[in-house]
Amino acid sequence: MSNLTSSYDALADAYHATVDPDGAGLNDPTFDELVGDLRGQRVAAVACGQGRDARRLADLGADVVGIDASESLLAHARDLEQQTPRGVSYLHGDAQDLAPLADASFDGVVCHMALMDIPELEPTLRSVARILKPGGWFVASITHPCYKSPAHGELVDHVEGTYRRISGRYFEEGPHNSATRWEILPRVAYHRTLSTYVNTLVVAGLPIVRMAEPLGDKPVWKEAACILWFRCLAQ
Repeated sequence: MSNLTSSYDALADAYHATVDPDGAGLNDPTFDELVGDLRGQRVAAVACGQGRDARRLADLGADVVGIDASESLLAHARDLEQQTPRGVSYLHGDAQDLAPLADASFDGVVCHMALMDIPELEPTLRSVARILKPGGWFVASITHPCYKSPAHGELVDHVEGTYRRISGRYFEEGPHNSATRWEILPRVAYHRTLSTYVNTLVVAGLPIVRMAEPLGDKPVWKEAACILWFRCLAQ
């Protein structure tokens, strides 16, 4: 039995009850567009949680392996797989080494809304590159570091009724305790500048070939992108 644990273990039930409790899978057009045609591809869902992105990948035609550090979230993923089989395999493992996964064994890797919750970025991206076949792809999404810095908030224009996003302590990288995080998420996240993400991807052999900054549907996110997406190709 592995002694690997996750800050999500204590929150797993609440997280699952809020995020995809019926197991329908992720529903995001940006995700579908960036991963592309998955028929016949073997794809790893890294930090898959209770399998929302893994289920979507399988629905799009991929042969999927999900891996996560939280056994509690994986239990929900496996239960949903039993209820509606999609052929997804779930493994307990650390995104920072991906030890259960063999070198050059995947056509693609996805890491959806998780890199900012992982303490060490460099070994995580190096491990992603290791398990990719030559020319493989990597798609990831994160909270936008330019708008979700350790100190952030909104200003309201009471004349126009519009919002302005404010961002502070942008260059203070590392762990920070965010009282404004969604209550079903761990309080500690890891802030990195945009240049740190880009440069670390390049060093890992995963240069970005496309980025996306879709606007959210809430009023405040019509003024600033909530999520940053990128697609990389392994060198």
